Amino acid sequence: MAGALVVGASSEIGAAVVGALRAAGHECLGWGRDAGRLAAAGCAGRVVDLRSPAEVDAALAELPDRLSVVVYAAGLFDWAPADTGDPDVWDELVTVNLAAAMRVTRGVLPALVAAAPSSLVLLGSAASHRAFAGNPAYVASKHGLAGFARSVFLDVRDRDVAVTLLSPGLVAAGAGSRAPGVRPDELLQPADVAEAVRWVVGTPAHVCPVEVHLQPQRTA
Repeated sequence: MAGALVVGASSEIGAAVVGALRAAGHECLGWGRDAGRLAAAGCAGRVVDLRSPAEVDAALAELPDRLSVVVYAAGLFDWAPADTGDPDVWDELVTVNLAAAMRVTRGVLPALVAAAPSSLVLLGSAASHRAFAGNPAYVASKHGLAGFARSVFLDVRDRDVAVTLLSPGLVAAGAGSRAPGVRPDELLQPADVAEAVRWVVGTPAHVCPVEVHLQPQRTA
């Protein structure tokens, strides 16, 4: 089995994804911004600042020639309405959530094709499919990621690379745990997202779960 790459492995969700993939027998590489958290996630890790195209390209150049799984789980969030948001923050958010995801995808696709059947999972959001007040830059970045994922799937489906947009609702991690008006026990857990990733990459090679929406079963 070729290796797996988790981008954003130093986040709570990314670390959970690493754990789920390792439990399924994958040897994992992780990219993140915190060396200590990468080590704690239990994978071979590299510190990569996704805001820097040069750092991304350098890290891509050191990847193995074959990858069976790539999960892009990195992301930034901004609670700010359209009339008061900081455009500099928005630029950084769009870079990490969309532009870097596109650069990473372009960089890993040859390795995924070489290892096919293989799987690329891009972590979306409910904001990939709906608009919400108070975070227009995030909504825009995730809508863009959704369109990108759909097009990439069409480009590589006949070369046996499955491309999945996995869209969870609010997760009790990072900015999701600070969402206004919700209790932590109403949210998805990082392990829920990780188990969904494990299911996606474990589906038979002749099918592709192109878009997966993940929500809590109950509202209370």
